[in-house]
Amino acid sequence: MSQADLVIRNARVVRHDGEFHGGVAVKDGKIIMTGANSALPKGHREIDAGGRVLMPGVIDPHCHLGVKYPYAEDMRTETAAAASGGVTTALLYIRNLKPSYLPFYEERKAVGEENSIIDFGFHFGIQREEHIAEIPEIVAKTGVRSFKCYFGYEPDNPIGIVPATDGWVYAAMRILAKIPGGLINVHCENTQIASWLKNEIKATGRQDLGAYTESRPAFCEVETIRRMIFLAERTGCSLHLVHTSVGMGPVLAAEAQARGVHVTVETCQHYLTRTAYDSDLDMRAKISPPLRDKEEQEGLWRGVLNGSVYSLGTDHVPFLPKKLEDLWSELPGVVSFPWELSLMLHFGVHQRGLPLSRLVQLNSANPARRFGLWPRKGNIEVGFDADMVLVDLDEERTVEHTGKGTCIYEGWKLKGWPVLTVARGAVLYENGAVDESQFGRGRCLSVPA
Repeated sequence: MSQADLVIRNARVVRHDGEFHGGVAVKDGKIIMTGANSALPKGHREIDAGGRVLMPGVIDPHCHLGVKYPYAEDMRTETAAAASGGVTTALLYIRNLKPSYLPFYEERKAVGEENSIIDFGFHFGIQREEHIAEIPEIVAKTGVRSFKCYFGYEPDNPIGIVPATDGWVYAAMRILAKIPGGLINVHCENTQIASWLKNEIKATGRQDLGAYTESRPAFCEVETIRRMIFLAERTGCSLHLVHTSVGMGPVLAAEAQARGVHVTVETCQHYLTRTAYDSDLDMRAKISPPLRDKEEQEGLWRGVLNGSVYSLGTDHVPFLPKKLEDLWSELPGVVSFPWELSLMLHFGVHQRGLPLSRLVQLNSANPARRFGLWPRKGNIEVGFDADMVLVDLDEERTVEHTGKGTCIYEGWKLKGWPVLTVARGAVLYENGAVDESQFGRGRCLSVPA
């Protein structure tokens, strides 16, 4: 075999289906060999992993970039932050208020590729009726097969999201059910009940974070999850429940799966590590859906450990600094890219015994399969893109936030950190720094078939 571009040896290589001791050889951005150290070819660059864990790069299937800061700027700052956290692919939920997504897609794809350091793709938000009728053309001309409907937002919400109706969901589901790989993602909260309760609690003058959670209680999310599963079963559409914050979410999904419904559950690191009643949190930790209580958190961990939670996503959104003036008009959202892997290593692997192979399923293999990236992304195997992260399970480091957006982990000491990130064979992050010469190397994965 000819010389490889990059060879990583002496690693504990962990995949979704097991692990081995050895390494990986890379050429032209692809994995060309895996196996024992002695079987690997020589490389132009060789890295001794020192027995540390090598796993597939994290695929973060849920983020929002270009919402309050310029899109081009976010595609540089935030994808660099992602690379520092072991993320090699990010999928953006993006919204367009104009009648057609096609010009919007061309612009976002071009600007993204000019600036991003990692590969990226899109899910499109349904924001007007025309978007539903356009779905077949969008699929044909952009390759995007994943669409999102938003509940839980009133028409005058501070982000400008156009809330969905059941009619929109049903109409989109009927179309997507006929499209190979077609998928609807739903933000599940009963908008009308949450609005009624918000007005009741707002009238009391409360400004604590718990007031926001109590204004849109867990049953609002459970009710809408049940409704969306019913519609998915009725139409035969594939359903993905994004940023699930309630313990019943994975339970209901597992019950539906047993009936043959194709439904999967995503949760986020903040729901697994924070509650609305943590004493150090205030309105800065406003997130949509909200942080919940310990009982809901434990329910989500049960789903993570037993397999009924399918994947993880950060819902990373870099908003302008929060004003801390009024809970009810504050923008919801936090940033998590640099710490998403470390949070799961610390709280999942070290504290709860989460197997590393299960973490790879949640972070890499399952998102790749769900969003049409398999067998290109999500595994350390011959023929896959050489997207990998080297992890030091024993390194302890304190969370420091210097970028945009709100961090709710500042000062936490976490055990387990990424020390090297490789994307399509290029080393993007090592020795605590991102290689800024790699900006513009990322490629859009949402392209016509």
